[in-house]
Amino acid sequence: MKSESMSELIDLALGKPATQSSKHPEIVLPLSQVAGEAVLAGYGDTSFQTAAEWFPWWQVDLEQICTIERIELFNTDYWPTRNRLFSILVSEDGREWHEVFSKTDHDTFGGDEKTAYTVPFATPICTRFVRVRLDNWDHLHLKSVRVYGQPGIRQEGATRPLTPPATRGRHVVFAANYNEEDRFLPVFIENFLSYTDEYCSLVINFPANRAIPFHLLAGHRRVHVFNGKVERKKWGGTLLLGHMESYAEALHAFPDFDYFCTSASNSLFVRPFSLDQAVAHMARGNDAPVGMTRHYLIDVPLENVPRGEAWVWDNLEEAEPFRRYLIDEADIPLMSINQIEGLLAERSEWGTLHDRIAILEACDGFFANPTQKTLALEEFLPVTFFRRFGTSRFTNICHMLWEPIREVIFPDLVQFVQKLPMHMCQVKWFSRDPDSVPTAALSQPWSRALLATLTNDDTPATLHARILNRALSAHFSSALSSQEIYTPLTRAWRDDARWGRIQWIASETIGRETRERFEGEKLISGLPMLPGKKPCAWLELRDHRHQDMQFEAILSEDGKHSALDLRTGPAGTGLGPHHWSEVWGVLFLSPLQGEKAQLFRISLRRPFDYARHQLMHNVRRSDGKSDVTWMPVLEEDDGDRRHFYFLRPDSHHGEIWIGIPCFVQTSIAMEISFGVAAV
Repeated sequence: MKSESMSELIDLALGKPATQSSKHPEIVLPLSQVAGEAVLAGYGDTSFQTAAEWFPWWQVDLEQICTIERIELFNTDYWPTRNRLFSILVSEDGREWHEVFSKTDHDTFGGDEKTAYTVPFATPICTRFVRVRLDNWDHLHLKSVRVYGQPGIRQEGATRPLTPPATRGRHVVFAANYNEEDRFLPVFIENFLSYTDEYCSLVINFPANRAIPFHLLAGHRRVHVFNGKVERKKWGGTLLLGHMESYAEALHAFPDFDYFCTSASNSLFVRPFSLDQAVAHMARGNDAPVGMTRHYLIDVPLENVPRGEAWVWDNLEEAEPFRRYLIDEADIPLMSINQIEGLLAERSEWGTLHDRIAILEACDGFFANPTQKTLALEEFLPVTFFRRFGTSRFTNICHMLWEPIREVIFPDLVQFVQKLPMHMCQVKWFSRDPDSVPTAALSQPWSRALLATLTNDDTPATLHARILNRALSAHFSSALSSQEIYTPLTRAWRDDARWGRIQWIASETIGRETRERFEGEKLISGLPMLPGKKPCAWLELRDHRHQDMQFEAILSEDGKHSALDLRTGPAGTGLGPHHWSEVWGVLFLSPLQGEKAQLFRISLRRPFDYARHQLMHNVRRSDGKSDVTWMPVLEEDDGDRRHFYFLRPDSHHGEIWIGIPCFVQTSIAMEISFGVAAV
């Protein structure tokens, strides 16, 4: 029930100009008219909807500075769960925005007077613009948004949201448990140095017995690398103990630090870190990270852990000896969960864990061996300790791709640079491959500078600059492409290639028990065995075959490219059309041209279906001994063809083989060449 003082307030948003970040592509009405649905009288048949994007928003212009006391949001009847996580932002000029509320719980609200979501402000806020931002990727759609208050600055004690107070000069230490390849280390360090100021330092915890590649560190004074002693595993508490090792190391390496932040080595900065914004958000007191789609609970009684909430809580409920230790020995009656990635708090807050390191070690002892019932203690214990023994002041500066868990793709990166909440600057998960396009974009000075030009400020000047940058990029790409020369993959296989089309043919029935590798002449008739070199082609068999397989491959060359016609299927059933299934073998091919093969190009002709796109994302790379996944670095349309480009890693030396996957049912024709210089 609303109080009398609340009933005297008016809906300041009623009939006022509204807009939104985008609109659903099937909506033909003007953007302002779609957004205006939320501020019409009544809400029965009205609603607005944005396109599916990262952090979509809707906003209303109250047309003057007003004092607002509460905001009510009325959900739609369709997909109401989309709107569970959102923030309210306000602005006096429509350009500088201040976050004043975030909904971080996963409760769903309704679309009528009884079930609508109310955001009350203990201290009334003076502002003109009000924005609702969905804090994840999806459509944002609501029936109605009502902003209750009074026009003008009338209420005594009302406040204007102010820019966060400057905290520069306060020292922040970031810490990471590093388990990646050495070649990724310069990328990780350069990313940190490029997006943080002089008041930020980085502690990197290398495994105990692994040599530190000091030649890759460049001796930067803000970066400290050491060998930890904890044998880190993916279960129990070893990851947290590794971070505590880094905290202890920071006490000696950077003794004057004020804040400590845990980072993952596969999370990267996508824009500059702002301690001002992080500290301001810390004051918001959110129980969970903004936009955290992973299920969480706060202050769960260890004597009565609920079942069915999420598997992590079910596992905790079943770990009775562990719970009894926390209750009886560690003085922890309540358990909370958060993410360890980008968890930022004051030094004293982390001290509540460091001072109780014996408890952390004992907790890890309950999960010494991996089982399906294990717990990731780094997600439970930090915030639990903060709430029990500290001030419970913390925030998260890293946005996690939890649903579904996947690596960042380039369109994500562009939107994250523009749209992440102001206190956030990191994202997980990034590929550790330095040649992955999103990772590389954050590693090169020129691409970082280009990303920095992307903003949400859609003024004529910024739109003009954005289009000019796009034109420059397109022309630069075209000029570089014109300098590339591609050679048929089979050019060096035979010395009579100049005489026209040449064919190599393979046709084999491969029994389900066969374990050998088919290579060279045994696989493809007429295939040359070049003196002193490994075979230029072989078929690598996978173990998970449940039936005899028929394999057919025809390779030919017409002077411009090598054509591969690949067909596989269960023996005796005929070779039908391609469809998605498990990979039972990989056909490896090499031009045997050493370092001259810097890039492979696979071209597919249209019609182009989704199954073929999936096939290109299962290509492998081999050095003749072992193979790994090889993702295309670029896709490009060219008339009736689509080209997929696979770039040789700078760490791969000598001969290189590209592996084409063979599915249970494969039927595909492609053109393969390599480049990019004349051969």
